Amino acid sequence: MMNPIVLRAIQPAICALAVAAVCLFAGCGGSDPEPAPPTQAEKVTKILTASGGTWIPSVSSAGVLVDGVDVTQDLFPGFTITFQENTFTTTGTSPVWLREDTWEFKDASATVMIRGQDNREVTIEQISDTSLKLTLEWPETTNGGRLSSLKGKHEFFLTK
Repeated sequence: MMNPIVLRAIQPAICALAVAAVCLFAGCGGSDPEPAPPTQAEKVTKILTASGGTWIPSVSSAGVLVDGVDVTQDLFPGFTITFQENTFTTTGTSPVWLREDTWEFKDASATVMIRGQDNREVTIEQISDTSLKLTLEWPETTNGGRLSSLKGKHEFFLTK
């Protein structure tokens, strides 16, 4: 049996060691929680911006239709659109897209984007890693100058 004086002297040290052990092992045993899955907006943004984010009108079918009529060569020669996170730029002729602008999704479904400068809605009808279909209602026909546009439903069939 231990001397009561020695026992009283080491008892605080034993208690301190026990508390330290409990604190040390309390943080063990669990793994980090799984990261949250990406939102629909994050998934669509990743596809839009992947591989440099540049999309061109399809060459295997109509690239740009206005009310069902192919206008790719007449109104959109050399057109490309490059998406970055919340911005885009265009090249070539583009009577209904600005050279550069901002965009954001209308809601969490990520099926409609709102352009920054004119608040026009652009619907994402289809999207995959290599193909994209956008639709846009354009309200006016313009003639003359460098750009002409047609009023109606614009459908952009784009590829990477």
